[in-house]
Amino acid sequence: MTTRSRSPLRLLAPALVLVLVGLAPPATAAHAATRADPHATTAAEVARAAAAVTLTPAADAWVDASHPTVNAGRTASLRVDAVPRQVAYLRFDVTDVDSDPTAVLRLYVETASSTGVDVHPVSNHTWDESTITYDNAPPVGETTVRSGPVGADTWVSMNVSSLVTGNGPVTVALTTTNDTGLRVTSREGVNKPQLLTPAPPNPSPYVVTRTGSATYRAASDVTGETYTGSLKTVLESAVVELNRLGGGTVRFGAGTFDFGAEYMKLEGIRRVTFVGAGMYDTLIRNDNSSAGDTEPFNTKGWDGVIVRDLAVSAGGAFRSTSDALDFDDGNNMLVERVRVTASRGRGIVFDGKNQTWTSMGNTVRDCVISGAQSDGVELLATSGDTVTGCTITDVGGHGIQVNRASSTADQPNKTADHNVISDNVINQAGQDGININSGTDNRILDNEITNSSDDTPNRDGIRVTTATGITCVDTVVSGDVAIDDQTVRTQRYGLYVTEGCNATVVGPANTFTPNRVSAVRDAGNGTIFQ
Repeated sequence: MTTRSRSPLRLLAPALVLVLVGLAPPATAAHAATRADPHATTAAEVARAAAAVTLTPAADAWVDASHPTVNAGRTASLRVDAVPRQVAYLRFDVTDVDSDPTAVLRLYVETASSTGVDVHPVSNHTWDESTITYDNAPPVGETTVRSGPVGADTWVSMNVSSLVTGNGPVTVALTTTNDTGLRVTSREGVNKPQLLTPAPPNPSPYVVTRTGSATYRAASDVTGETYTGSLKTVLESAVVELNRLGGGTVRFGAGTFDFGAEYMKLEGIRRVTFVGAGMYDTLIRNDNSSAGDTEPFNTKGWDGVIVRDLAVSAGGAFRSTSDALDFDDGNNMLVERVRVTASRGRGIVFDGKNQTWTSMGNTVRDCVISGAQSDGVELLATSGDTVTGCTITDVGGHGIQVNRASSTADQPNKTADHNVISDNVINQAGQDGININSGTDNRILDNEITNSSDDTPNRDGIRVTTATGITCVDTVVSGDVAIDDQTVRTQRYGLYVTEGCNATVVGPANTFTPNRVSAVRDAGNGTIFQ
C-alpha cells in the first residue's frame, strides 16, 4: 500500500536540495541548461500556497442508473462507473478567493483504475445529498480534466481552476469511461475530498530515497507531499502527480533502487524527467522471469520525457520483447547517459508499430549497454530519431537495429525512416553491428563496429536489408569502421547491401578491412560508391 502525507510548506536553499538529492558535484555552465528544472517553484508560489484554504464538501453523493430512484448520499465512499453508469456529485462553498482564483481538487481513490476519473462542471447547485437520485440529478457538462490512471489507496490531484470563478457554490461531477468502477472516499470518510485555493505549486522535484529493504519514499520538499511504500507504488504515484500538474522531475540519489519482481508501467506521461546521480552511481533494477513483459520502464504514449544519469538492470530469463527501457508510442524523448547492464530482451526500444502509434523525434545519447540478450537499441517503425555516442558491447542481438514492423503488425511493414545512427562504438554484437531493415533515408555515420556475429554466424558489421516489396532506399553509410580484428574472425562483411535496397550511398571514408570474408558485398540496386 502506498501512503501519502503532507508536511508544512517550506522553501529550501539550493545547497540543501543538493545534499538531499545526493547529486554529483554541481554541473558546469555547459550542462546547466540540461539539468535545470523547468517546473521549479518560485518563492512567491510557495508563499501563496502556504496561505491556501482547504475546503471539504458541503455535500456529496453518488447516483446509479441501475437504481434510478435510490439515494446514496450518506455513504463513506462515492462510486463511479461507466456500466452501469454511476456519477458522483460534490459541492463546495467557496469563499474569500481573489479575482482570478486557482484551485486543485484532491480525491482519495480507494480502488485502482486504468483510466481514472473525469471531472465535469455542474451549473445547478440546488441538489440535496439526502434526496438526489439518478432520475433527478442535475445534468453534467463536458469533461474539464481527466486524472489518468490511478492506483489504489492514494491521493490524486487535478487542476480545476477553470471551474472556480469566484465566491459561491461550486459543484463538480465525477465520471469514468471504464466499465470497471472505482471508489472515492466521501466527506463521511476519513480522507475527505478537498478543494485547495489557491492551487498549490508544482511539487517538482520528487526525491526518491530508500527507507528499508523493500520500502521507499518519494518526497517533495516544495509542497511536503510524500509517498511511502514499494518502489513501484511511490514512483508511479509521484510521476502521475507530476503529469497531472504539467510535468516535473523525479530524482534518485546514489544507490540501488530495486523493484524486486515488479516494474513501472505508466501510460500518457508528458514532460517528466527521471534523473539519477550518474550512470555508475544510481541503479534501478528488477528481476522477473514471468511470461509477460516485465520492463522496469514499461511505457506507452510518453511525450517529452527525459531519462538521464542512471543505470537500469532488467534481469530474468530471455524474452525477446521484455526490455530494460521500452517506449511504445514514444515521441520527442531524450535518453541520455543511461547504462543498461542486463535485459531479458533489448536494452532500449522505441516502438511505433501498433495501431495509431507514432514514435518520432527521439534521441538516445551517450548510452552504455552490455548484457542485453537481444538488441542493444532498436528503432522499430519509428522516424526522425537519433542514436549517437553510445557504447554497446556483448549483446545477443544487433548492436543497433533500425527496423520495420512485421507483416502481421497493426501497421504492417511500417518502415523506420530518416533516422541517424552516428558516432557509436559497437563490439561483439551477437548478430549485425548495425542492421537497417527497410526504410528511407536512414544515415549510418562515423560509427566504429568490431567483431560482430559473436553468437549468430554469417552476420555483418553493417547490413542494409529488406523484404521483397518493402521500401529500402537512400540509406547513407559514411565514415564508418566495420572490421574484425580477432584471431578467429566472426564478422562476415564490413558492409552487406542486400537485394531490394536501392540507391544506397557508400561514402569514401569507410574502413571495411579486415573481415572474415571480405570488405563489402553489394547485391543492391544502384548502389553509389563515392
